[in-house]
Amino acid sequence: MTDHRARPPGEQRPYFDADERKVEDEQLTEAIFGDKDPNGRVADIIADEAAQLVADVPPGDPGARRRVVITPPEAPADEAVDDGEKDDEQISIADQVREQLGGIRGLVESSLPVLVFILANMATSLKPALWAAVGSAALIAAYRLIRKDSVRHALNGLFAVGIAAFIAARTGQAEDFYLLNIARNSGGALVCAGSVLFRRPVIGYAWRFISQIPPGWRESKPLLRAFSLISLVWALMFAIRAAVQIYLWSQHNADALGWASLAMGWPMFGACLLFTVWYGRKAIASVGGTVAADH
Repeated sequence: MTDHRARPPGEQRPYFDADERKVEDEQLTEAIFGDKDPNGRVADIIADEAAQLVADVPPGDPGARRRVVITPPEAPADEAVDDGEKDDEQISIADQVREQLGGIRGLVESSLPVLVFILANMATSLKPALWAAVGSAALIAAYRLIRKDSVRHALNGLFAVGIAAFIAARTGQAEDFYLLNIARNSGGALVCAGSVLFRRPVIGYAWRFISQIPPGWRESKPLLRAFSLISLVWALMFAIRAAVQIYLWSQHNADALGWASLAMGWPMFGACLLFTVWYGRKAIASVGGTVAADH
């Protein structure tokens, strides 16, 4: 092996052939790893030394090779490739509406203060009935708050009952407790009917908040006609409510007005909701993707 230690600085190492390089490599391997098999792979020799150091065991037969088997980590399970075509788990329209209304529990809780008012007014007088109605709404909100449930529906109910009680307390008439409800039904009838008159059916816009509707639905005659009909059905429902309530209010029959409000509340709302879901889906399915393609 040529000694290059005394080479002057900056002097280039002379060219040597492949045989000389091979000899130097063999000598270097023997100098590092001793007299192990120089013809063995360097990787095997390194693995043998590593196994002895890690296991801290005396080396076995010098002629026998030890190998450390390195197991590669398992390949991760094939992950689903997001190709932009994920299956959308769409929540049904009825479920979304029910969620917005608070479910069956929300429906019961919203009706309870009115029921309490009717019974208390029949058993006592106006002021105790008002306090009982407001108190029941407050208890419902407090119960939800203690249980850490959503209090949105309960607070909305408490606010509405508070306004209704304030109006009745100012006028001194029990039937005025229902004036707010009469105003809401009258307004609902006007909005739904007016939206159809202006060719902007409100139920079509409401559908967009709880489900999907084809783009350009207002330019599609079948969809415009379907959602106009649905909006008119809702307008009719609100109008019937308002007409009955206004009549009973004009007769100063507070008890009958209260029972009628409960009877025409969620049953009529549920019937309109079922019709909306059925007819709306049917109309959208009938046009398919043609609206999106044309617009």
